[in-house]
Amino acid sequence: MRYGGNTMCLQVEVPGNEELLIFDCGTGFRNLGNHLRGTTAPQKSRVFITHPHWDHLQGFSFFKPFYDAKNHFWIYLPPQGNKGCKEILQGHMSSTFFPVSFDMLEASLHCETIQPGLLKFEHYSVEYMWATHTVPTAAYKIRVQDKIIVFCPDNELKNSSSAEVQSFKKKFRAFIHGVDVLIHDGQYNRKQYVEKVGWGHSAWEDIVEMAADEKVKRLCLTHHDPDNNDEVLAEIEEEVKRKFANHFEDIYLAKEGQELSLPLERVKKIAAK
Repeated sequence: MRYGGNTMCLQVEVPGNEELLIFDCGTGFRNLGNHLRGTTAPQKSRVFITHPHWDHLQGFSFFKPFYDAKNHFWIYLPPQGNKGCKEILQGHMSSTFFPVSFDMLEASLHCETIQPGLLKFEHYSVEYMWATHTVPTAAYKIRVQDKIIVFCPDNELKNSSSAEVQSFKKKFRAFIHGVDVLIHDGQYNRKQYVEKVGWGHSAWEDIVEMAADEKVKRLCLTHHDPDNNDEVLAEIEEEVKRKFANHFEDIYLAKEGQELSLPLERVKKIAAK
């Protein structure tokens, strides 16, 4: 009840941008749809999905703005083997699982299968690199003027000296270095992780230490273990703050409905002389 029971959905509002920016479509996506349902203007949104596991897609079929013909959505998903974005979503909404098919949604939906790299939009950019998970999964970097957010809810920081793991960690360190906000997987503690190696999730101690080394300003730990109730999560948050608060501008566990505002400082253009 305190930290929230819905699965992953992040909304980003960009000043001066009429498009809504959404990351992942967990059960929280349904609540967002109910909130947006009260607006009369057409909705234009870009939806970036990290990967198609159930907890990141459970709200997709229940997002009411999808059932309104005046709305427009662009949906992005990393390739899953030989399957692309639209094929994945069509399978998710097949008659075996849901009474409404993807093609019956009335809004204008544009599906795009995206490879790692940079996408530039009018007021912001979105970049992604591969995370370490059990299926192809994106770690997204959102840049708005001088502010950078990295959204990486499913990522395993393995404790291995192998060349592959060390190469990934080097790339990931560069990806998160100095960012304003890092939203990252912290599902286990190190003791629990010993029995969860290969499950695609991290021990919170590992990402906290890495983020501190890379001078991340604000760290938000997310993807809470469903077996951890509010009391357990509160104990973890207390420990996190007690041990590491002096390494960050802020560090905390994600809570449902939580809001964070980042003041933008417009970059001044210097004329060449």
